Amino acid sequence: MFSPHDQATASLLDLTSDLNQQFHVDLSKEALHKRFTPQAVSFMKTLVKEQLSKQLGACIEGLQGHFRAIHIKDSTKFSLPSDLGGCYPGFGNFSEQNGLMCLQYEYDLQGGVWESFDLCNIKTNDQKNSNQTINQLEAESLYIRDLGYITPIYLKAIAAKGAYFLNRLPPQANIYTLDQERLDWKTIHGKFNKVSCKYIERQVLLYAGHHIPCRIVIERVSDQEYQKRLKHAQNSAKSRGVGVSSNHKIRCRYNVFITNVDAEKLPATQIRRIYYLRWQIELVFKTWKSFFRIHKVKNVKKERLECQLWAKMLWILLNWQFFKTTNHYINKISPGQGVSVLKFFKRCAQFSHSLRAVVLNPKKIFNWLKDIFLPLIENTLCEAPTKKQTHYQVLAQFNNTLS
Repeated sequence: MFSPHDQATASLLDLTSDLNQQFHVDLSKEALHKRFTPQAVSFMKTLVKEQLSKQLGACIEGLQGHFRAIHIKDSTKFSLPSDLGGCYPGFGNFSEQNGLMCLQYEYDLQGGVWESFDLCNIKTNDQKNSNQTINQLEAESLYIRDLGYITPIYLKAIAAKGAYFLNRLPPQANIYTLDQERLDWKTIHGKFNKVSCKYIERQVLLYAGHHIPCRIVIERVSDQEYQKRLKHAQNSAKSRGVGVSSNHKIRCRYNVFITNVDAEKLPATQIRRIYYLRWQIELVFKTWKSFFRIHKVKNVKKERLECQLWAKMLWILLNWQFFKTTNHYINKISPGQGVSVLKFFKRCAQFSHSLRAVVLNPKKIFNWLKDIFLPLIENTLCEAPTKKQTHYQVLAQFNNTLS
């Protein structure tokens, strides 16, 4: 957990030396190598799951009372040495020759609680993972996910559970009126031009053969964004030797969101801002790679790779408890304020060594908090980019709008 080395640089000798210096455990590198077993992986995984189950929620002021939780989920991937390709195969042009590790991660933005974390190979893609985990859905919670997770099975399960979804419209999802007449993009585009409005929203049915009821919100994008999207579509089509259809050109002009949350609870004017809270998970992935270098690995046996990854995630989860508690305290004093994930976890790396001493001797926790932790977390408040808002401000403003 507390090794100062990342997996790309840590040798067995480094690990045994650390064991000897910190814990007075005398173990040869050969003996340590043999202890990286499937049972050891299972043990480390169980520790993480146990820690997940013991988390305490600390709600962010903002959506309290509107949703039980706000679940955001995504995956991140990184390449592995070729020898691990049998256990973690690559795909397509991405890491085809090497292995590929996929980390599935979900947390509650409102309570700051990790909901799930798992290591898996690319055969369990986002769509498959979405269908496999529908039994974990919770009533009255809002689920915001990337397009890769959205399937008819997932959307139906959300509705059946009494939960809510907010997503972009999947490209393969056809739109139908409540009379089951298919809507085309030329008709939608014509309505925008006729009434000259910023939003169009209506109750519709999604997917041929499924007809899932939901609310659709269509928003026109700027000309600059449209040209950017059109150029990307043209480059993509050219690489496949095809052209861009007139329907797709029209669709590039709009942001299209689907949700089963009613307009009183989630107005059309707030849809895009709430949906883009999903990008907070990208900041979490950035901290894992930038500060903890979880993607930097070398050619070791599978069990050692997995043990070290689970251990690193246990360390991150331990520090997440500090982040969550600090964040809740600041937000309680100043609603709309909070701690920056990037700033906070950059500081975490600085007190890792002293934190280990506290874990081994909890009696020193108060002195450690006062002398080491509190000084290091100064100036970690989340700051908004120019002309934008932090996600804390978005949540607070949304709450005030509905109050």
